[in-house]
Amino acid sequence: MGTHRVRGVFLVEALVSLAILGIVLTLGAGFLARRRALERDRLDHERAVRAAASEWIYLRSSFRNDVYPKDRRPFAGPGAFVDSLDARSPFLRVKSTEVDGLYLVRLEIGYGEKMARRIVQEGYVFRGAGPPR
Repeated sequence: MGTHRVRGVFLVEALVSLAILGIVLTLGAGFLARRRALERDRLDHERAVRAAASEWIYLRSSFRNDVYPKDRRPFAGPGAFVDSLDARSPFLRVKSTEVDGLYLVRLEIGYGEKMARRIVQEGYVFRGAGPPR
């Protein structure tokens, strides 16, 4: 009768060990999946930041006609560049300031899953003083 007890205890230990291993593997898989999602989100955020930086470069180097007061318009950059950002629904707002030729610009661009998050940047663009009135 003593041998049956040892075999039964060994079976219970093995089942408990397998249950613990299953829990650890499940938690580990969840952790890896979450880490992969965070990395994907970080890379997408970097792409959106680079797109906004490119738009700033374009706005600060373009001709005076490209920057004028407007509300919630698509980015003003080159057509192919702006077309590639359509899924991110980027837009800019340009407001005049009290200084002639100085405009307040606000850029917004989406990123992340379903573009649910947005990067918002504000700054000034100087296009030079306009012609005397």
